[in-house]
Amino acid sequence: MPRKEQGWITFQLSLQERQLLEQYCKRFKRTKTDVLRSLLRSLQAQLLKEQTKQFDSGGVDLDLF
Repeated sequence: MPRKEQGWITFQLSLQERQLLEQYCKRFKRTKTDVLRSLLRSLQAQLLKEQTKQFDSGGVDLDLF
């Protein structure tokens, strides 16, 4: 991705969250950036799934009932 389109996001994690991320990265030999980027991309798939679900149910969110 070209640098002009990149942006920084900084946030705080609890000690437990940070340890979990570091353990995962070490076990699967992935960088923190790679893992977090993958998680964000999975959100896009979930959003598309939810939009399809709402469209298929006529705009009614069946989880609310």
